[in-house]
Amino acid sequence: MILQSTRVYYEEKLQPRQVVIEDGKIKAVLPYGLKEDAVDYGDLMILPGLVDVHNHGYDGLDTNHATVEWLERWMKYLPTEGVTATLATISSAPKDELLSGLHSVKEYMSHPVKGAHLLGVYEEGPFISEKFRGAQSLECKITASQEVIDEFNEACGGHLVYVMIAVEELKEDYSVVKYCVENGMKVALGHTGAKFEQCAKAIEHGATSFTHTFNGMLGLHHREPGTVGAAMNFDDCYAELICDGIHVEKHVANILARLKGKDKLILVTDSVAIKGLKPGIHVTKGRTTYIGEDGVGRLENGTLAGSCNKMNHILDFAIHDAGIDVTTAINASTVNPCRMLGINTKGLIAEGYDADVVVFDDHFNVQDVYLMGEKY
Repeated sequence: MILQSTRVYYEEKLQPRQVVIEDGKIKAVLPYGLKEDAVDYGDLMILPGLVDVHNHGYDGLDTNHATVEWLERWMKYLPTEGVTATLATISSAPKDELLSGLHSVKEYMSHPVKGAHLLGVYEEGPFISEKFRGAQSLECKITASQEVIDEFNEACGGHLVYVMIAVEELKEDYSVVKYCVENGMKVALGHTGAKFEQCAKAIEHGATSFTHTFNGMLGLHHREPGTVGAAMNFDDCYAELICDGIHVEKHVANILARLKGKDKLILVTDSVAIKGLKPGIHVTKGRTTYIGEDGVGRLENGTLAGSCNKMNHILDFAIHDAGIDVTTAINASTVNPCRMLGINTKGLIAEGYDADVVVFDDHFNVQDVYLMGEKY
């Protein structure tokens, strides 16, 4: 199969190219029009599939309470917004519920359906701080330890790949950060009141990312840079960003994007169980949320409670509203999350990569999706 367009995202720019697909892989990227019998998408954009590494759920359920049947529906749904790979994200909940949800992930990953590729599990809770817990349950808060991490990882069949920790809760003992890294997990700092120096020590022990930067963390002050200052300062660290104009104002999003550059920004949805539900009051497992006419979920006290975001809308907002340059925004939605996780088979249109390809119009409305070279 050959796909072509005058705007294929190749070598970090949109340019005329043909994409040759064979056996689920990208076999070659050729000049536009070189070979006949190509599927020609004209001026539509052909991009690598979007990758959402911070994604809790949709349609009334989340990873905390996942069933195999729901995971199948979720993965089948995600390509409709251009997402071809994701992580199933847990947050604070009673441990027995989390272990049950993680076991469902284990079962699903042993027999996945055709849909978005589930790359593993992201733990965004319960290793949170009290002050910066956001909408997460304080009653379910746990201090990170090797034992609990092993318990979670075993429950999901060894697929725990991304761990968030409020590192000030570690009382200056960063061994658990090092333990995660030594066992193949990436560590993020988030839902934390960690001061700059605490972040710096966690990074010395192997932490490499920041969870939804600005949200749920100690802010930037001119006498204490805080967690936000650390996210901005450390060039080797990735920074997640919910770029919807609600969680982070567009000019602030632009500043972070310029600081992190084209290689270290990661756009995420932080979508939760309310995604896909209509405005109004919704009672989902473990939470009552009000969805406003703006599509944003909040608790009764006004606290933001995750999002209803779609990844293609995040990408569109980043470019057309926040003014983030095209290369930075697309990389942040495709290759950067893969590189953060250590995955070198997805996120690029390049020879040898998985043929996860999405065709978009100018505002990133999905026109066609190819998963491992097959039209979805």
